[in-house]
Amino acid sequence: MSRDSDINKTNPFVGQTFSTLLSCQQKLSYNISQEMKAFGITRQQYEVLTILNSNPEKAMNLNKVKSYLRENVPDISRIVQRLVEKRLINRSRQADDKRNSAISINHEGISLIRQIEPIIMKKMDDFFAVLSSEELVELSRIISKVNQNND
Repeated sequence: MSRDSDINKTNPFVGQTFSTLLSCQQKLSYNISQEMKAFGITRQQYEVLTILNSNPEKAMNLNKVKSYLRENVPDISRIVQRLVEKRLINRSRQADDKRNSAISINHEGISLIRQIEPIIMKKMDDFFAVLSSEELVELSRIISKVNQNND
């Protein structure tokens, strides 16, 4: 069977659904990024801070942090460097591997997360306010099901 035949059999709602999901993700990401600007950080820097904040008593290496990020971030070193410069995280060399550094959130970083979290939660509440609780549960279930597809 030819590839053209496969394309013609594609469910017509797939493209529309993909486009709608992408638009939704971009809109939410943009709105969150705008909120981050007021605090002098990027959305990706915020994500690194939240990852480190989830385990504040233990330092993590860059690869571990990168594995928790929701998107591929090739410049994790630069993101971390900026957070160090802003004095929101600490970096130290690991005893067992001098080439790799360990990073951890500090008190300033934790304080910033505590300031930002309520604003982000409010932004998300506003964004999804058009949905009932039942619709949110169903949307989450459907998106989770799609995310489990490992194609």
